[in-house]
Amino acid sequence: MNHHARKKDWDYCLKILPKVSRTFALNISRLEGDICKAVLLGYLLFRIADTFEDTLYQDEREKIAHLMDFSAIFKGNKELSQRLKLYESLKFKWRESSYAKDLIENGHMVLRCYFDIPQTYRRIVDPLIVETSEGMARFQRRKLQSESEIFQLTDIRELEEYCYYVAGVVGVMLTRLFCQSKSIEEKRSELENLQIPFGIALQLINIIKDYRKDIARGWCYIPLTITRKYQIELNEIGTLSIKQRQGIIKDMLPLVVTYLDSTLRYIKLLPLRERSIRMFCVIPFIIGYRTLVKIIQMEGNKVSRQEVACILHKSATYAQSNSSLEEDYLGVRKIFFDHHHFSSSCGQGPLS
Repeated sequence: MNHHARKKDWDYCLKILPKVSRTFALNISRLEGDICKAVLLGYLLFRIADTFEDTLYQDEREKIAHLMDFSAIFKGNKELSQRLKLYESLKFKWRESSYAKDLIENGHMVLRCYFDIPQTYRRIVDPLIVETSEGMARFQRRKLQSESEIFQLTDIRELEEYCYYVAGVVGVMLTRLFCQSKSIEEKRSELENLQIPFGIALQLINIIKDYRKDIARGWCYIPLTITRKYQIELNEIGTLSIKQRQGIIKDMLPLVVTYLDSTLRYIKLLPLRERSIRMFCVIPFIIGYRTLVKIIQMEGNKVSRQEVACILHKSATYAQSNSSLEEDYLGVRKIFFDHHHFSSSCGQGPLS
């Protein structure tokens, strides 16, 4: 393939990223070299799997089939030509105008770029795309078997299992990619102990942020153990009382804070000289816990563009100072998270 055509593929990947995720576009741009390319492409491939899972235009049987077909592309160390041939049948599955659907239509361009990066990186990413796709398909099967209009997770354990497949696996991918750097490889075992919580933290915040939208498309990730406690009927989710809305936050918060604490520990393990990788981790971490503050205060669920600009400015400092990052996070935690006296690891003082 000629240089001009390949440049067009890479330009597409760079252009579509902020369309499908504003937050990840902010932090991926901080990475450098092959790790930047590998994370960008890995994220886009995960996003394709997410789109097959999330689409409103297909039923569970179709979603399961497409997730399993997508998974097959990444099994057995296939050549690019084999992958492109398998992917072709996945491109025109439903009519919709969205950036996520656009990404599926042009997934062949992502795959071609994927073969521009060293094979070492593909060997890391391939099995994790398989794991996330098949994990998502497993939950689609549970919904299909439940025969319920809205499929609800049962308890915190099932929530954590779901989050592992859609986000924890991403934490595993990032750790393995980061460990291509020798200075980070030295911390591998410690990072591996925290890599799954690191991946899941933001997913939990998104679940609290978007549970109404999720219910509208037939999924409730807020566990039954919580909604039952506050006598919440899923078909009445649009008219919840303030007490019920606060109850969801109150019961979800201890879990989220535990995962945020682990994320801080993860970032602190990354050597200060690995500035670009630390920036990559710091930006969504701060946006995540600042978003959680908005949710708790019931002031919407998004940080403004002005606040994001401020976070980007601060993140440059935090990337070079564990103590500055920890001070900011623990300050927010003490005021907004510990204040509710929830039974998590809150209020334990500085994290080791």
